[in-house]
Amino acid sequence: MKVSRLLILTILSVSCILNISSALAQEKPGQKAHDDAVSAGAKFYAAKKYDAAIKSYETAWKSGLDDGQAGIMLGYCYYAKHQYPSALKQYNDVAEHGKLISIKNNAQKLARTLDCYMRGVCPGNCLKPSMPGWRKMTVPGCPDRLVWMVYPYLDPAGAGGSEYWSNDHMGEVIEYVNGRPVNKGKCPICGGTGKVKL
Repeated sequence: MKVSRLLILTILSVSCILNISSALAQEKPGQKAHDDAVSAGAKFYAAKKYDAAIKSYETAWKSGLDDGQAGIMLGYCYYAKHQYPSALKQYNDVAEHGKLISIKNNAQKLARTLDCYMRGVCPGNCLKPSMPGWRKMTVPGCPDRLVWMVYPYLDPAGAGGSEYWSNDHMGEVIEYVNGRPVNKGKCPICGGTGKVKL
């Protein structure tokens, strides 16, 4: 009696494992077509056949099976063809509809960077007139024409303070190092101009 119960339990366990393995092995409908489109798109992109790559990546992106990577590659194709508004639209689309957080974040970063370049504004974190937070302040020994960016900090003892950089430092990068703001010099992206070109 005990042997037959054990045999039945073993058969049921093996059957469940086989059913799970079979379900995992089955492809989603259209998966092969999606994968083939991605593969073709990669070959066309590498060969700089961007129109053909666009068709392949569009097929993959619109299949509903793409995690967002084909969508980003579609944006790269538009960028390579200097169709910047289309590339920006595509990156924003992936940022909104991508399936993986990492890919959505990457698409957001690409969209922000391209948008800055299209406007001619450096995407780096250098001091620029367009940055929010500039203040008019009276600073002894400094001309009234200056406006200031304030960088608050806490030291290791927990005491707070602030450091200031004026608009005479446009194009320079201010970063926090060990909790304190530090001037790193001219922006390596724009060379301190605050402007970029596509």
